[in-house]
Amino acid sequence: MSLRLVYSPAALADLDQIWRYSAESWGEERADIYLGAIRDTLLLLSHNPGLARNAGDIRPGLMKYGAGSHVLYFRVRADAIVVTRILHSRMDAGRHL
Repeated sequence: MSLRLVYSPAALADLDQIWRYSAESWGEERADIYLGAIRDTLLLLSHNPGLARNAGDIRPGLMKYGAGSHVLYFRVRADAIVVTRILHSRMDAGRHL
C-alpha cells in the first residue's frame, strides 16, 4: 500500500522554480525529464518511506532523501507523505525549512 503524496505550498513553489531554472539552463525537455525523476522518487518513497534518512537534526520528525541535485524533505503521516521542501543539495536546509 502506498501513502498519499501531499505537497506544501513551498514544495510546489520549489518544483516550479526547479522546472523554470532547468528549462532556462538545459531546455524544456530536460526540465520535464528532471522533474519526472523527482516525482518518480517521491512515488518510490510513498511505497517505501523507510528508504529515507532521518533529518531530525534540522527539524523534529523530518525525513530526507536525495533526488538528482536536490534533497526532498518530508514528514511521514499515517496515510500520507507531506513534502515540505525540495531544496538544492548546496542550500542550507536549516535556513530554508
